[in-house]
Amino acid sequence: MNGETVLASVGIDIGTTTTQVVLSRLTLVNVMPGSQVPRVEITRKSVIYMGDVHFTPFLDRQRVDGAAIRNIIEQEYAAAGIQAKDIDTGAVIITGEAAKKENAAEIIHALAEVAGDFVVATAGPDLESIIAGKGSGAEALSQKLRSRIVNVDIGGGTSNIAVFDRGVCIGTACVNVGGRLFEVDSLTHRLSYVTDPARIILGELEQESGKSLIPAPTAELELAVLKQCLARMVRCVDAVLFGEAVPTAEAALVISREMPQGNYDGIVFSGGVARYIYQPGWREWWVHGDVGPLLAEAFRQSRAFRELKVHEGSETIHATVLGAGAHTVNISGSTITVSPHALPLRNVPAVYPEIRTDGRWTWLPGAKNFPQPLYRTVALIVPALPDTDFSTITGVADDLAAELQTIGALPAVVVAQQDIAKVLGQSLLRRLPERELVCVDGIDLKMGDFLDFARPLPHEEAVPVIVKTLVFAR
Repeated sequence: MNGETVLASVGIDIGTTTTQVVLSRLTLVNVMPGSQVPRVEITRKSVIYMGDVHFTPFLDRQRVDGAAIRNIIEQEYAAAGIQAKDIDTGAVIITGEAAKKENAAEIIHALAEVAGDFVVATAGPDLESIIAGKGSGAEALSQKLRSRIVNVDIGGGTSNIAVFDRGVCIGTACVNVGGRLFEVDSLTHRLSYVTDPARIILGELEQESGKSLIPAPTAELELAVLKQCLARMVRCVDAVLFGEAVPTAEAALVISREMPQGNYDGIVFSGGVARYIYQPGWREWWVHGDVGPLLAEAFRQSRAFRELKVHEGSETIHATVLGAGAHTVNISGSTITVSPHALPLRNVPAVYPEIRTDGRWTWLPGAKNFPQPLYRTVALIVPALPDTDFSTITGVADDLAAELQTIGALPAVVVAQQDIAKVLGQSLLRRLPERELVCVDGIDLKMGDFLDFARPLPHEEAVPVIVKTLVFAR
């Protein structure tokens, strides 16, 4: 690749409340020309078509309407004047409460087949937090200011939190707080449906008052109850953000919580609700058939809003997906370990370890975000080790082997951040002699990336790897 290559990329985000399609143009250039090992980077990104924001269609409370979503995508493609065959890359991501529906996995794979060659993901809470923080511009802002910025992405069902320190994600959390946890009749302005997470908080208020609060005698009294519920939900988000204990009832709202200690230099809000945080004073709070504008007002009263420097990100509602599938070609070799017939592999999610209570690494929590059979396998990332002596590497091999037996994905894929793939791979093969293994290194990765592994190059001990990074820039 000597000159420029232009790719058409599409991002499809199926969320709790809304579904969106965005088409982007990515310009790729080899920044290591001549005889050096190629390194392809994105030099320009531009949105060429921003689709309408559609309400996510559901067949019932448990199932997404796949046919209706397919129609949305086909309509948006027609409006953009593009066909599936014209798409070079992209991602279909299903997030929030929509990802919990019975047919979520079926839906995204069906859509990937219709819409083009895609990365497909039911984004778990950690992944969703990260990609929203990238999409909002919080990651870039953190890098630019050399500071610690927290992003709070408030959607229909969840608030996803990601902390970026100088451009690196160092913590995530997810709380069941969103604008569509209470549904409202747009004509009467009365509650029409209360979700299970919202019932927890409502039940707490009713227990304290000693009486039933919903339905209330008047719309005004019902509005007052709603505001009380939302204030408590936001209190829960504040507690997670600042590392405080969460009250017992509200603790049930916390889905995940892996937050760093220390202070923040600023905060960015994204998601559909963020629009109303930055543009307050909406009198017609019922406009979307939910409580999004009311929740925004509650966030404006939060400790986070009052105490932290509030930055406006580059995106709010479009933060989760603005383009996808940036392809960076890497060559891993020559010190690698690859079992015969294990390759090629496509759309393998990169899974980073968490630190266990005993100080060792575990990949199991991250792997759970990418369940089989939706994903054939996952790539377990081995971060840089403080020492690369034989005993350290064999200790990592022990941990990996134990967890690979639990994960059960085929083949086993390991990506080391240091030049240790040969010895690490051989150590793993001795512990898992019957397991197909791909162990490589020399790949530049970030959390949230997906990988394609080609067949090893002929007559060479090297494997071409394509890293697919979700792109979020206008």
